[in-house]
Amino acid sequence: MGIAPFNIASSVILITAQRLARRLCAQCKEPADIPRDALIEAGYDEAELNGSWVSYKPVGCPACNNGYKGRVGIYQVMPISEEIQRIILRDGSALEIAAQAKAEGVRSLRDSGLHKVKLGLTSLEEVLAVTNE
Repeated sequence: MGIAPFNIASSVILITAQRLARRLCAQCKEPADIPRDALIEAGYDEAELNGSWVSYKPVGCPACNNGYKGRVGIYQVMPISEEIQRIILRDGSALEIAAQAKAEGVRSLRDSGLHKVKLGLTSLEEVLAVTNE
């Protein structure tokens, strides 16, 4: 963008990203039978799959027509730590910044979306469509 790395590192304290996913209709959503392999491929780990949560799929009813009604936000919030500042100052790549953010426990957009699936707010298909990882 033509901005000096020093200016970015010294002035930015937080970066956010968001996507909007369609919200499952509370009146007609039904449990989805998603194969374990598909859940792992989407980004869930083995420990998460041993819990007692249910994923849902859209159905469609007179209230929503297509199984979705409204939107739900999927967010990523990345504080700029001292280590990320150092990466920016040495003109590091976006991949380096992303790797450091992950090491610091920053939840990715995909992980945030998968959490919304676990809460029953949206479907796995919708999260996969609006996040790209």
